[in-house]
Amino acid sequence: MVHIISRTEQLKVRLTKKEMEKLEAYAQSKGYSKSEVIRDYIKRLPKINPDGG
Repeated sequence: MVHIISRTEQLKVRLTKKEMEKLEAYAQSKGYSKSEVIRDYIKRLPKINPDGG
């Protein structure tokens, strides 16, 4: 069974030329898109408790 994730939210981020080159080089070295790299980092963020603790 294949689960299809509907991605409807967008984020615009301004990067320096050096940051973009680094992102592009990493993504290309792994065979990923730049979006996949960013999504992977977001998935790794720690969960925050609603009460702030």
